[in-house]
Amino acid sequence: MRRVFVVVASLLVVAEVIQFYFAAFGVFQSPAPEDAFLLHQMNGRMVLPLLCLLVIVAAALARAPGRLIGFSAIPFGLLLLQIVLFLLAGLTGSTPEKTNLAGTIILGLHAVNGLCILGVTILLVRRASRFAAAARPPVAATQAQAPVRS
Repeated sequence: MRRVFVVVASLLVVAEVIQFYFAAFGVFQSPAPEDAFLLHQMNGRMVLPLLCLLVIVAAALARAPGRLIGFSAIPFGLLLLQIVLFLLAGLTGSTPEKTNLAGTIILGLHAVNGLCILGVTILLVRRASRFAAAARPPVAATQAQAPVRS
């Protein structure tokens, strides 16, 4: 189960990198169609939340320490912050059709928070990998325990 934890966390990193690609794909379309960010939105609303939740479940099923399970929840919390940023921008009067300075400043944090999500998830993969490696006995110890046959 520890390996599953590492694999799911690694898949989350891959999905986050793809998310950045989908954002750039939407930005650089010219002229921009209405659905320029459709792939970015679909990945951000379905794939990323699902993988975030699977990471938390995998950490719990792998019987990771409580701190590591808590750390596994940070990407999901930061993903929820992405929604909050759009809500805050809306409170300033910004809409998808027209933004104001306050809304633009808040929405600029969407990309910064995305980088935070990616960074935290990379750290999570490293911590999950160390946790998984700690469960395996060293090769020398395994060979030392094997009975010697003459």
